[in-house]
Amino acid sequence: MAASSTSSSVGGPLERRGIPAATFVEDVQTYLTQLGLDANSALAFLQERLQQYKIVEMKLLAQQRDLQAKIPDIEKCLDIVATLQAKKDAGEALIADFEVSEASIQGHK
Repeated sequence: MAASSTSSSVGGPLERRGIPAATFVEDVQTYLTQLGLDANSALAFLQERLQQYKIVEMKLLAQQRDLQAKIPDIEKCLDIVATLQAKKDAGEALIADFEVSEASIQGHK
C-alpha cells in the first residue's frame, strides 16, 4: 500500500488492478477538508474502497490457490524433462508408449 501523505486526492494514482492506492491519513480534519467531504461521506467513500480491496483480495487468493494446485503437475513435468535429458546425455534409447486412440497404443523410439 502506498504510504503517502494527505496530498493524494480521491482520484489518486491507480494500481495495476484499477483500484486507487490506499493513502495514509495523518490528520483526519485536513483529509476531509482536502476532499471536501463531511465525516459520513468520507466514511461511506472509505467503506466502498474497502469493499474494492476485499474483492481484489478474494480474486488474488483464488488465483494463488489455482496456481498452487498446478505446482505438483509442473514438478512432475520437470522430473520428466530431467529424465529425458539424462537419457539423451547418456546416449540411451528411450521408448515411449502413447495412446493414439482409446483402442490402440503406439510405441516410438
